[in-house]
Amino acid sequence: MEADLDLNRDLILAQERRFAAHVAGEVVDKPVLALWMILIPVFFVFYFFQLKRYRNGLKEFAENFLITPERALEAVHQASDTGSKIGVDELVAVSDAPEQVKDEYCLWVEALVDHFQALIRVPGSSYGELVKNAYRKKSSYQLALNRLSRSENEFNRALAPHLQGDPESISQVVEAMARSVKKIRRSLVDEIFS
Repeated sequence: MEADLDLNRDLILAQERRFAAHVAGEVVDKPVLALWMILIPVFFVFYFFQLKRYRNGLKEFAENFLITPERALEAVHQASDTGSKIGVDELVAVSDAPEQVKDEYCLWVEALVDHFQALIRVPGSSYGELVKNAYRKKSSYQLALNRLSRSENEFNRALAPHLQGDPESISQVVEAMARSVKKIRRSLVDEIFS
């Protein structure tokens, strides 16, 4: 059975979107509704304003989190479809990552490309089937995800000093992302290879 490149791309993209939404849900703080807010209408309205900002924040975080994986997946899809070589350097060049962190960014993009190439080339009707057909063993998949996480974390840590904002808050977000990604990926491995 031959791989359906369009289907595989769609399955991978859907999984990446779910993954980004899960990470956003763990990293972005949700406002808490206190009982007293219900009793005082102006605070209740303020809570709903904060809740709307939270929802917009989740969406924006997930969209930004997906920029690089979507670019890498599209490059893998096009290269697989046409039989051409994947231009990792071109992917790195179109990013807005500061010049000082391009090496770390390149390593992350390479890890994404390798992972997506493994998945897009195999037959499967679900993301789990793609993973099982590409990696065969739980340990092989775990190693690939560890490489992805490590390269992404190194890029995020290298990028943090170049971001505008409170350095301590940025560091906390980077660490929260790393913890969340690790937890969610571990859960995904267990779910697929249960």
